[in-house]
Amino acid sequence: MISELFYRIFGSRRPTSLMLLKDISQVTVLIDADAPDRAEAECLVKEYFAARGIQLILFPVFSGKTIKIQRDTQVLLSLVPRNSWRLEYVIRRSHAAFKIGRFQLDGQVLDLVVSDPAGKVYPQTDVFRKMMEIEEGLK
Repeated sequence: MISELFYRIFGSRRPTSLMLLKDISQVTVLIDADAPDRAEAECLVKEYFAARGIQLILFPVFSGKTIKIQRDTQVLLSLVPRNSWRLEYVIRRSHAAFKIGRFQLDGQVLDLVVSDPAGKVYPQTDVFRKMMEIEEGLK
């Protein structure tokens, strides 16, 4: 009950929606810093957005640590597979026009979700590739 009120008070009220890749100029990506594929994921994300001329802001997210990112970004993409109140706060508070993640939050906060099947956790590199495959397919 308190968390719902907290998120309603402090959450962004800016509308969000899907965006075409050609319309994106800046992306903030939250990388799971505790994952074994962290270095590979960072390289993959950097190469992908650099090849398309999209400005990238990359933030590692450690379990149980504070997440400090800029609220104002065009696209917020989270590769973190687990929910925490810290991550949920960052996602809800973000002023991003397009929000992408691995699990949906109450109130349908994310515009695009690529989730793991029950009982499995896929590497963030695989999830990122799938997210970008879907994004590239938008017309």
